[in-house]
Amino acid sequence: MQIARKILIFAGLNGAIAAGLAAVGAHALPASIPEADIAMFTMATQFHLFHALALLGLAALAHNTAGTRHLMIPVWLFQAGVLAFSGSLYVRVVFGPGSLGAFHWITPLGGLALIAGWLSLLALKREN
Repeated sequence: MQIARKILIFAGLNGAIAAGLAAVGAHALPASIPEADIAMFTMATQFHLFHALALLGLAALAHNTAGTRHLMIPVWLFQAGVLAFSGSLYVRVVFGPGSLGAFHWITPLGGLALIAGWLSLLALKREN
């Protein structure tokens, strides 16, 4: 049950941050930001929120399943993916093109982490 509580904390924090940033995107971004960047920011908040919900599902699974240590693999992949993918898009929109500098590769790496998180669910086995 301890793992379920930790995952629930990740889900709650990610959900709150995603909802807050969605509100920023809808109401507080400067009018001078191009439409494409607003769409990018919206996509980042959607991916962020979808993966907060995925974490919520993992918390429920951890609560109802014995032997949950393997559930932390998708949790960490989702968390890393959200930070890298959505986080880099947030930075790109707020600070402009080229703001990631030599770290421009972080966005696709984050996307790969999200995909790996989903694929890692296929490897989960119910441990009794």
